[in-house]
Amino acid sequence: MIESPIYPLRAEPAKSRSNLYRLFSALYLREVSPDVLKTLKSREVSAVFEELDSDIVRLVSNAKEEDLLNDLAEEYAALFIVPGGIPPYESVRLEGQLYQKSALEVEEFYKKCGLLIRDDFTLFPDHIGMEFEFMGYLADKEAGSLINNTGDEAEKWLELQMEFFEGHISRWTFKFLQDMEKCAFHPFYKGLAELTQRFLETEKEFFMEIANN
Repeated sequence: MIESPIYPLRAEPAKSRSNLYRLFSALYLREVSPDVLKTLKSREVSAVFEELDSDIVRLVSNAKEEDLLNDLAEEYAALFIVPGGIPPYESVRLEGQLYQKSALEVEEFYKKCGLLIRDDFTLFPDHIGMEFEFMGYLADKEAGSLINNTGDEAEKWLELQMEFFEGHISRWTFKFLQDMEKCAFHPFYKGLAELTQRFLETEKEFFMEIANN
């Protein structure tokens, strides 16, 4: 097999995208923890968020940590858990109920890629945080293939990302995030909704560019 020096160079952006998806996953799956807050304040994340024109890092850096974590936990529950919030599930957004056709399709997609949801896991497969974690997984597999100079394998993982993004994420998350931005009281979650939309717009453009080449 002839190795290409281009593949390892392409691995870095794939890995960066994976890391961002996984960070967003952590921010949507549960309330902000001290560890996640530390990650948000890191130099690497600060640089990426500044590129996406976000004030989140400045916000978390200037606040008293204990008070901020308490406030964010209350806001997270109000937005995503208690009745009257905005359930972060694809099935609810598209079909009006939990665990409908969309959720089953998402679960099948996970299985197709070799992933199974643990029996003790309490969230449904089409939670926005789960879908972001899955995109992070696919992008990480792409990066690993590129590092190992297996271009055909990397292409497969990239195509799966494009398929899942178009078939699921792009169908509901943009409207969900617009509603989240309107409903959020705390500037952190307003900023998170804006930031996530901005990132997903760059992903949409990225996939469209690949599809048109």
